[in-house]
Amino acid sequence: MTARMTIVALAVCVAAAVSAGAQTRLGGNIRANPPSGPMPRMANGKPDLTGVWLGGGPVGDIATGLPKGETLPMLPETKRKMDAHVAADDPQAHCLPLPPPRMTPYPWRVVVTPTHAFFLYEMYNYRQVFLDGRKHPPADELFPNWYGHSIGWWDGDTLVVDTVGMNDKTWLDNKGNIHSEKLHLTERYTRTDLGHMQVEYTVDDPGAYSKPFKSSFTAQLMPPGDELIEYICNENNQDVPYLVGAKP
Repeated sequence: MTARMTIVALAVCVAAAVSAGAQTRLGGNIRANPPSGPMPRMANGKPDLTGVWLGGGPVGDIATGLPKGETLPMLPETKRKMDAHVAADDPQAHCLPLPPPRMTPYPWRVVVTPTHAFFLYEMYNYRQVFLDGRKHPPADELFPNWYGHSIGWWDGDTLVVDTVGMNDKTWLDNKGNIHSEKLHLTERYTRTDLGHMQVEYTVDDPGAYSKPFKSSFTAQLMPPGDELIEYICNENNQDVPYLVGAKP
């Protein structure tokens, strides 16, 4: 990705989110200022992940979360496709979903029930994770979609989310790192204290990378009283004509 592509792609991220009360904020201006204190637990003894969080994944480049000294193990064809991208190719510019591991500079909420975990993203959508013990459907019954099929379970104090069946129309970040429909994504959510949650992604995608890789980030809890506000992307979306590579 060229420098100018990065700049214009980041410009798309600062579209305003507006609530019924006409509150406006820009992604780059939001700060979590996480509270301090011990990690809370639910009645069943598991960590309570409930809350509105900020961060916890790549916005600009998933490689920033790799262990020191590691690089993305791209296949040659993956790098060729990535290098050919321009800003106007970014799914975000067209208001399309941004499933994990890609995150946005806007908050997201976690809601955990005995049978489901719900991730509610201020910027664009939501996803559900089945915690009721079910398995993934057989491969021939999986229809690739934006968020795939997610199941989860507790590994000690860590919520593990296992996802397959994602389409190949999304990017892992706004740098243009891509994936294939063979992607198998594993997420691990570990709340370390009241205000912080460690998030680790394992990307296993033989269609785009030569081996699995892990990337980790830290999410911060928003202060009490902060809520998700309405974000409408495809209404009055004026960015696309000005992006590098946009068609007239």
